[in-house]
Amino acid sequence: MKFKVGVEQGIYVVVILARQKDHQPLKSKLLSQILQVSDSYLHKITRQLAVAGIVATDASKTGGITLARPTSEISLLDIFTAIEGDESFASWNNLRNQVLRLDQAAFDQKFDQVKLQFERAETKYKETLAQLSIADLLSDETSTYVDWQALTDK
Repeated sequence: MKFKVGVEQGIYVVVILARQKDHQPLKSKLLSQILQVSDSYLHKITRQLAVAGIVATDASKTGGITLARPTSEISLLDIFTAIEGDESFASWNNLRNQVLRLDQAAFDQKFDQVKLQFERAETKYKETLAQLSIADLLSDETSTYVDWQALTDK
């Protein structure tokens, strides 16, 4: 399965915000400089994270982006869903109607097995993502905070 590059960017935005010294807000432009990605695209990603309640945004002069909840309450699935949406991975266009017209009932039953396997795979995938939180990723670095603004000013 392939997911959007925004998922990776979303994960690292959250990691950067989690490691920000004194949890001070960071501007989207600074985040895009740190990650060396397009500011306009990253702005879209941070907006999706905000809508999902993962980050909070403040457009004031001293504002920026901060985490909206503790890292222990933000899973990889939360970020994945914020960027990719929660629609099913598989979409079916009923092409089966064009392929086999003889014993439709028997074919439908077999196709339902295919659909069920895709649904099970998607469920397992999402369960796996839900098991890892951002806090888990940072468990070795919880005492290490970074002043990202100072790093980029150099």
